[in-house]
Parts: sequence; C-alpha cells; structure tokens
Amino acid sequence: MKNFLKQFLFLFVLFFLYVYAEDDTTLEKQEFLNLPLSPSKIIYIKNITPTKELNKTIYIGQTIKVTYNLLLFSNAKLISTDFDTTINTKSIKPLNAESEWEIQDDENNEGFQSYQKTYIYKILNKNATIPQIKAIAVSFDKKYQDVAISPKINLDIYNLKNNPKYSGIIADNLKILRTKTKAYDEKSNIMVLELEGQNANLEDFIFPDTKIIKQGIQNIEDNKAIYFCILPKTISSLSFDFFSLPNNQFQTLTIPILVSYDNVAAQDDIKPKNIFLLYSTLFLIAGILILLIVYIFLWRNKWLLLPIFLLSIYLAWHLFYRNDIILQPNQTIKILPTQNSTTLFVVEKPIEAEIIGSHQNFYKIITKDGRIGWIKKR
Repeated sequence: MKNFLKQFLFLFVLFFLYVYAEDDTTLEKQEFLNLPLSPSKIIYIKNITPTKELNKTIYIGQTIKVTYNLLLFSNAKLISTDFDTTINTKSIKPLNAESEWEIQDDENNEGFQSYQKTYIYKILNKNATIPQIKAIAVSFDKKYQDVAISPKINLDIYNLKNNPKYSGIIADNLKILRTKTKAYDEKSNIMVLELEGQNANLEDFIFPDTKIIKQGIQNIEDNKAIYFCILPKTISSLSFDFFSLPNNQFQTLTIPILVSYDNVAAQDDIKPKNIFLLYSTLFLIAGILILLIVYIFLWRNKWLLLPIFLLSIYLAWHLFYRNDIILQPNQTIKILPTQNSTTLFVVEKPIEAEIIGSHQNFYKIITKDGRIGWIKKR
C-alpha cells in the first residue's frame, strides 16, 4: 500500500510539473498584460510592403503578401503578436498566421531590436480587409507594457465571376499537361486532367459548364493539380477562361474530348502501371516450354511430366480465373487509391464487379457496365 501511495504521489508531482511548464509562458503573458502602460514608446510596428503591391487591383481568389517591420527599444521584450480584431474567415484567410517573427541582424541597429514577418492572405470576398496586427512588449525591468497596432490597409478588390466562362483560376501562367477520357457509363464519360500553374490558386479550379455532372480536385502538389470530371457523352470539347496576371486579361484554354476505349482506368497514366501479371505469365510459359524441350530432346523421364502438368494448370488458372466480388450497398467507390480521393459513386444495391488490380490498401475494380474505381481492402 505504501509503495502504491509513493507511486501515486510521484506521478501527481510529474503531472503538476508538466502542466505548470506548459502554462508558464501563458501565465507570464497574463501577468504582463496587467502592467501599466509605459511612459515612453518601446515598441513600433509598420507596414513595409511596397505601395504599388497594395494599390493595384486585387482579385477574389488571389493571395497577397503583407510585410511588417517591428522595432523594440530600450531592451524591451516582445510578449505577443496577434490580430487586433476577429477575422472574418469568409472574407479573408490567413495562410501563415502561426509562423514566427524573424530577428533582423544588423550592426547598425544600435539601441533597438528589429523583427520582420510577411503575412500571406487569400482574398475570398470583395469586402475583405487586411486585419491590423497588435503587438505587445514589456519593458526591460518588467514594470511597464506598451502596445503597437499596425495601420489600416485598404484594398481595391475585383470579382471576376461576371465572366460566365471563368474557371476561378488566377495565375501568372496555366497549362494543361495531359488528359485522358474514358466511358463512365452508358450516358457519360469521365475525364482526368493534370494542370500546372505558376502563382495559381489551383484549389479553386472548376469547369464553368453547367452540363458537368460531377467534378473535383484530387491532389495538389508542386504547382500541379490532378482533376476529374464526369460529363455527358454529348460534349465533344470543354473550354474555360483563366485570368492571366502578367497580361491582365482572360485567356481561353480548350480541351477536346477524345475517349479511350481500352480497359485501363482513366487515372492509370497518373499512377505507375503494374506489369507483374504480364511478367509472371511470360515466365510461366517460358518455364513450360523449357521443360517440354528437355523432355522431348534430352531426358524422357515420366516424372518430368508432373511439373509440366502442374505449371500448365496454374497457367490456365492464372489466365482465366476472374476475381469476382459483390459490392454491397453504401460501399464507396473512389476515383484514386487514396483516403482523401473524391467519391466516384456510392453503391445503391448489390452489384457484381471484378478485381483487376491493387495499390497499397485499395483494390481496383471494374463493374459490369464498365465503371472503374477503387475500393478499400477489408
């Protein structure tokens, strides 16, 4: 019993020390916030973004950068920096609010310490405003506090959605790397395309055509995006506009719909193909032929017929066996073998399908009506 009490007290002390260590900084900040204001200014903050960058027209969906310089005098200590008021996240989205202020090393900075930080914002609404930054410092002797608030920044924001062909993309440059289209069902096709853009909001891309049945972004990485859409078979081409920042005007891109009638999924050209089945089949055939040649010309031993027979049976199974499954209601079929992939369709009633491949934790399946997708292994 004594040992148990000792262990309990030991764990309690450790827990107390952990909580105290976690909250020590917060408690210190709260203590400083109750200090009286400093009789002289010890902290300044100013916007050092080039004026031409903030005075030019900003477009909804565009990201902008605002750089601030913060100065501390008389060996003051920076306590906190935050937005002065609550941000309307439906109008503007800070992308790096949690990043640290960088100390500026300069031998000429005598008597003060300089910090710098660039905030990145995405404009979501015409009424968006740049939030003011509030910085708090405490004097060297920890007897006073001082507050500095950055000046207001007004923006000229323009909405490009008045163009009915606008795809939502604003970019220095945008191009289509490749596309592939395949029959999805009796009435529609599925197209997968890869986009590449410089200084582009690829996450906002959308085909403006109202005939599109379903569409979405699959993945964005290294200025490239994989995108899919399901469209009626009556559509022979798709076109859309993006806004070119260097040219300050819309540019049109057109995609011809060329349907591929092979048995390969529309997204296969994005993922490496699995050629294991092909190689294994060739090895089986080669092994059978070699054993037959040995039996006929070199060694007529009846026991040699046994491996030839077994390999032939395995080859026939390998070539003709169908790995059929029954897809159950509410089972989700995805367009790519990833957890975050967009849903291709949800099974409404039990349907037959064939497993035609696999990738990590997913099976690649094809339904009787020719739809190809991925299901999670169970």
